Amino acid sequence: MINLKEKYFLASYRYSKKSPSDFGLRIVNGKNYFLDNNNNKWKSEYLWDSGWGNEYGFIRLPEPNFDQLWILLTESNIEDNKLGASELLNRDYPFKLKRKLKDLFKRVDKFDRNLTKRLELLEVLTNISNYSKIDNVSPEKVNYD
Repeated sequence: MINLKEKYFLASYRYSKKSPSDFGLRIVNGKNYFLDNNNNKWKSEYLWDSGWGNEYGFIRLPEPNFDQLWILLTESNIEDNKLGASELLNRDYPFKLKRKLKDLFKRVDKFDRNLTKRLELLEVLTNISNYSKIDNVSPEKVNYD
């Protein structure tokens, strides 16, 4: 269950933080995760690119699934949650995200400004990318898709 008042992503801003301790995390010997003061586990990850390259950061474990990421994007008021959710939705679930958005656009005639601002974070809506894992697809087929 996602708690909208908690952080699920931590990231630097313009490379302002460079180590787990900069985020208030401590190293756990022999483990590939870090702990915060509440003993939540975090894994190291390069996250969104705000124009300077991918920022150093962390994702809370267990990593949120598609539905949880969608909730963080559309309902959380924590900026890092919105940015992190949009990053993972774009990167890890491009086809599922496309279906979700198509369904949303079919159901809703008018979006409020808040939802519009949140959806603008989704790269799939602002940049044309082929996320297909298939090589040697003709340009005509790509354009059709």
